Amino acid sequence: MSFSAATAHPDLRDWRARIEGLDPGASPCPGLFGEAWQRKHAALLSFLERLGAEAVDLGWSELDLFGIHPTAGVIRVDHCDALVLGRHEAEWVDATRMGFRNLTDHRDTPGRPRGIPIRAFGG
Repeated sequence: MSFSAATAHPDLRDWRARIEGLDPGASPCPGLFGEAWQRKHAALLSFLERLGAEAVDLGWSELDLFGIHPTAGVIRVDHCDALVLGRHEAEWVDATRMGFRNLTDHRDTPGRPRGIPIRAFGG
């Protein structure tokens, strides 16, 4: 991320610092372990680098992007965001959707339960 992008998007700077602050060698929550967590950690940072500024501009929140269940982590997929669950990196983002190869995640699904950001998981 360039310096100008970080200063223009303080949320993006904060999100990146929070994801970088998670240890790629230690799972932050149930359901993400070992190499799967290491790949996910790298994918989250990659998303922020490639599409993070656009997501901020489109109104996405930390919870929209990195949400998980507050006690069950990614085991409760109904509370999780596609960035956390997806097997592939996001390819695009618009105001209400995010695309992963041939799948689309909608952030505004009616009745979707809300969790907590992955960095806030305390078990």
